[in-house]
Parts: sequence; structure tokens; C-alpha cells
Amino acid sequence: YFFGGKIMTENDIFQIMFAGLQTQGLFLIGFAFLTWFAGRCAVVANESGNANIVSKIVTSAFALSSLWYLNMQFSYVSLVLNNAAHNLAVLKDSGSEISGFGQNFIETYNASSSEVPTISLINEPIAIILVLSIALILLSAIWISKPNNE
Repeated sequence: YFFGGKIMTENDIFQIMFAGLQTQGLFLIGFAFLTWFAGRCAVVANESGNANIVSKIVTSAFALSSLWYLNMQFSYVSLVLNNAAHNLAVLKDSGSEISGFGQNFIETYNASSSEVPTISLINEPIAIILVLSIALILLSAIWISKPNNE
């Protein structure tokens, strides 16, 4: 398996994976902040109890778009891990020796040298539950008015 004109080693594959995970981690922090900010916007828009429809629509659009990108980061992390497992499987099938950790990594992600991983917007069930629950929290804070006790 070639990268930059040389045959990659197991160490090279893991270094590329770690670099990708660090990048995705930084993006995840940014989009998690945007999701938190969307929650603050939802609370502020609904605090007075008489938020207009335009502010509710704009806040909803911002909240859902920040969640979209948060979900994308989960998808990219999965892709980075699956790509590393695939690259290790290709390296193993080429006749190179793989460590026990590398073999375990291939087995954990059920990787093969023939199937190239692709990105999927549908994540693991727990990530789907997380994103949907955040969406419900944000949208209910925007659209469900608090009772006026005055």
C-alpha cells in the first residue's frame, strides 16, 4: 500500500489515523460549542414567553444545522477508524507482518482489504439517540412556551 511513493508501515497507518482523529476532535469541539450556543439561543428566544415566529424559525434552523455538523463529525470519526482498519487489512494481505494490536484492530472493525469504507450519515445507535435527544431538547426549548404565571 503506497503513500507518498513509499510502502506504508503499520506505524504510518496509525500515525495517519491519530492525525485524523485529532482533526476530527477539534471540529467536534467547535460544533459542540455551536450546539451549546444554539441551546442558549433557544432559552433566550423563549425566556420572555412571547418570541416571534421569525426568531423561532431562525433559531430552529441554527440548532438543526449545528446538530447536522455534530452528526457529521461522528460519521468522520467512524470513517477514520474504518479506513485505518482497512489499510491494515490491505497491508496484512500484501504479506507484511501485522502486530497483535493491528490484527485486533482489523477484527474489531470487521475490516477487509476488498471493501473500502465509505462515509455514512447514519451512525451507531447510541450516536443517533444522542443527536435526536439533543434535537428534541433544543426544539422543545424553542417551540414549547413556558406558562405565564403572571
